[in-house]
Amino acid sequence: VRLPKLLPGFAPEHRQVKRILRMPDTSTHEGILHRAIMELLYSSGLRIGELVGLTLDDLDLDSGRATVLGKWSKERVVPVGATAVRWLTTYIRGVRPFNPGHRNYRHVFLNRRGVPMDRRSVQDFVPKYAAAAGVPRRVTPHAFRRSCTTELIREGANVYHVKDLLGHSDLRTLAPYTRLTINDLKKTHAKCHPRERAP
Repeated sequence: VRLPKLLPGFAPEHRQVKRILRMPDTSTHEGILHRAIMELLYSSGLRIGELVGLTLDDLDLDSGRATVLGKWSKERVVPVGATAVRWLTTYIRGVRPFNPGHRNYRHVFLNRRGVPMDRRSVQDFVPKYAAAAGVPRRVTPHAFRRSCTTELIREGANVYHVKDLLGHSDLRTLAPYTRLTINDLKKTHAKCHPRERAP
């Protein structure tokens, strides 16, 4: 069964995500900002509202974690991977202090006008980088959340841990992703089981 039929929307594969993440021009302040945002979306599976609402006080980059405010004002702590930490640190130390609004707001991500980033601006730039990377389907910020979930489950992550990472209250939300695991297992079985390989 093909991936798009299982998931509630397109989830780019890891190799596609890697190409997207390399698209921003990180010799510019805007490129570093965009790279940091996409790395965090992919690393921690954040919703776009959770991302734009993050404040500097919510980040503990030394320990690789962030406190996010999810749906229904439910707070949770999520891990932030080493690569995302590196890009966030680069942005916070090397870009944000030069933003005109850096003293006025505690929000992590500020646009070039010096005010907190909104959903629309993130929704605008992500598909452009995906198109530049040659990904054939439209990629939204939420697609990084689906890809994060897919990769974790494919690699054997405990579904209860994944549920907590995403801020879901019900395991049934992850049912489409666990079906992916069965499909992957069937492919592996067909390829590796001696009875399947026998002539």
